[in-house]
Amino acid sequence: MPEPNRQHCSLTSTDADAGFTLIELLVVVIIIAMLAAIAIPTYLSQREKAMDSAAMVLVRNALTVVQTAFVDSGSYSTLTEAQLGVLEPTITWTQSDVDLVTTTPAWVSNGITTLASLHQVTFYPESASVVDIATKSESGNIFGIQINTVTLGDTGYVKVKVIDGSGSKGW
Repeated sequence: MPEPNRQHCSLTSTDADAGFTLIELLVVVIIIAMLAAIAIPTYLSQREKAMDSAAMVLVRNALTVVQTAFVDSGSYSTLTEAQLGVLEPTITWTQSDVDLVTTTPAWVSNGITTLASLHQVTFYPESASVVDIATKSESGNIFGIQINTVTLGDTGYVKVKVIDGSGSKGW
């Protein structure tokens, strides 16, 4: 009896390599997850630093304007929102009725509502020779400067961290 005609079903190497195995896909997913775990915190940290830098620059620019007004008037106690707005119209000025910044201990009022991202600055003329300037970064950190034109050693840049509320002198 003749042998039936059987066709051999043989897989060539190209047929076997046509797709990815489940293990290969899992390895790729794990590698992507590891890269994301490294990249995302770095991105967020750099983003916070950029927001804080913008707030610091704004406060320093406001300092220049306030000192210019001081030279013109001879006193911080006569400063007004309108006067500062004429000198620097790109900043929205808000005058406070309470102390904003102290250097010893390093402290900035947590009542600061002005936002650096909106170019807003709060100022408080403590006396003829002392003024406070402060704003809040988008990150939530608060930056302030207390300027004492008589005792320059009492002048200080103060940062208060949003995470724990601790203040530090110097930026």
